[in-house]
Amino acid sequence: MNNNKVVIITGEKGEGKTTKLLIVIDLLKKYEVPVVGFTAVGEWNNGERSKYTMVDIITGKSAIICVDKVTKGYEKHGRFYFNPRAVEFGENILYKLQSKKSVVVIDEIGPFELDGEVWHNSLVHHLENTHNLLLLSVRKKLVAEIVEKFNLANVSIYNTQASTDDIVKEIIQNVI
Repeated sequence: MNNNKVVIITGEKGEGKTTKLLIVIDLLKKYEVPVVGFTAVGEWNNGERSKYTMVDIITGKSAIICVDKVTKGYEKHGRFYFNPRAVEFGENILYKLQSKKSVVVIDEIGPFELDGEVWHNSLVHHLENTHNLLLLSVRKKLVAEIVEKFNLANVSIYNTQASTDDIVKEIIQNVI
């Protein structure tokens, strides 16, 4: 059983998981809580997500993580083509360890991680080797499977309509 505190923000596709994460991250920064990791902002085209851009929470640097069109050098996973350099960029962000306990944000954990791909190894690393609090976004239909797969014992789950203040309060109580 893994005892790291894990906070999951969940919802359906396009329901505002990343938006909720961004609000939580901004509030945590205002309270001077150390936050590392990245968000993945999606772009819409004809009613569907067509591209995701990951943004480093500390530096603001960004990289296109995946697109829905064949792209030279990108690797197909599901309906998206992933930029291997962006995956490496994300792993580098996630392996930066702070000297004090941090909140590590991964937007998002899903089918790829369940299959041992993309952020799987980084997530396992934090669960097994740090005492960081993990703040994850996960699609509603995958929450139970993620909790089971990664043996999460100390997990709180919030939907996108949950009070941002409640989420931030719980995170602060578990980081300080």
